[in-house]
Amino acid sequence: MAAKKPSTRLAWVGSITGVFSLIAGIYGGWVFLSGQIERRRAIDRLLAAEAVQLHTSDYDSAWRTLAQAAAVDASSARVQQAQEDVAMQWLDNIRVSGDQTFASITEKLEPVLTRGAASAKSPQRQADLLAHLGWSYFLRSRELPNSPNPEPVYRDALRKDPANPYAHAMLGHWMLWNRQGFANASEQFAAALAAPRPDLRPYIRSMQFSAIANEDTPEAHEKLIRLANDIRKEHGDLNPSRSHDVLNIYWEHLVPPDEHTTAFLGAVPPQDHLDTFDWLLQRAGSGEPEPNHAYIRSALLEAAGHRDEALAGYRTLASRLVPNSGDILVDLTHKAIVRLTR
Repeated sequence: MAAKKPSTRLAWVGSITGVFSLIAGIYGGWVFLSGQIERRRAIDRLLAAEAVQLHTSDYDSAWRTLAQAAAVDASSARVQQAQEDVAMQWLDNIRVSGDQTFASITEKLEPVLTRGAASAKSPQRQADLLAHLGWSYFLRSRELPNSPNPEPVYRDALRKDPANPYAHAMLGHWMLWNRQGFANASEQFAAALAAPRPDLRPYIRSMQFSAIANEDTPEAHEKLIRLANDIRKEHGDLNPSRSHDVLNIYWEHLVPPDEHTTAFLGAVPPQDHLDTFDWLLQRAGSGEPEPNHAYIRSALLEAAGHRDEALAGYRTLASRLVPNSGDILVDLTHKAIVRLTR
C-alpha cells in the first residue's frame, strides 16, 4: 500500500510559520541592537556631562551623573573606570562644608575603590586605587576612631607597585601624623618624587606640605621653609593660604628674634631666603608690603650681608611707623638702624 503524500496545506502552513519565526528573530535582534545603541548613546551623554563636572571640581554632581550611567548599564567598563577616577580625584581634593563630613563622602567612595582594586588590570592602577582606599580610611578615622588602619593598605599598594607615588606620599603623611619621625617620612616623600610620574609632583608636594605643617615645632618650621624653597626652584606653586602660613613662620621667628632664629635663618642659603620670601608674598597676593613684611625683608637682607640695602629698608619703614605707638616694629626698626649705622 503506497504511503500518503504530505498534505499540501500542512506544508504551506509550515513554510508560513518558518517565515514568521525568521521575521520574529530578525525583529528581536533589531530591538536588542537598537537597545544597545541607545544605551551606549545615553552613557556617552552622561559621561560627557560627568567630564565637564569633574573638570570644574564639582565632584558631588559628577558622582550623581555616574550613578545615572550605572543605572543604564552597571557592567559598563567605561562607567566603572569613570567612577574610580572621580573617587580618586575627589579624595585628592576633598573639602567639607556645612553638615558634610569626611565619613559621608568616603562611605560612597570606598565600595568603588574596593571593586576597582580587585579588578584592576595593571599593578599601577591597582596600587593607585589601594592607596586611595587607605587615604579614605585615614580621612574617616579623623571623625570615626574605629575606622580601619590605613597603613597596611598603603603597604599593600607598595607591594603591588613599589614605586607608586600615591602610596609613598600617603605613607609619608601617615608617618608624620603618627609622630614616626621626619627621617622616615622624608624617605617616603623622596621615593614618591622619584617615581616616573611627573604629573603627580604638585600633588606629592601638597601632601608633603600638609604633613609637615601638622607639626608646629621649630624643626618643622625649618623644613617648611626648605620645602617652600624647593617648590619655588621647581617652578611649582603654593596657594595663598599656604603662602600666608609660611609667611607667618617668618614673623614668628624674626619679630622679635628668638632662640630659634639662627637655626631658622640657616635653614636655606640667605639669598634663597630672600627669593623665597618675595615669591611667597606674590603668591599670598599681599600687594603693597605691610610693615611687618617690610621689616622681615630688611632683616633677611641684613642676614644676607646686604647692609646698605637693609638699612635703606629699615629707614623707609621707620618713616611709615608712628613713634611711641607701642608697636614692636618701632623698637625693632630703631635698634636695627642704630646697629647698621655704627
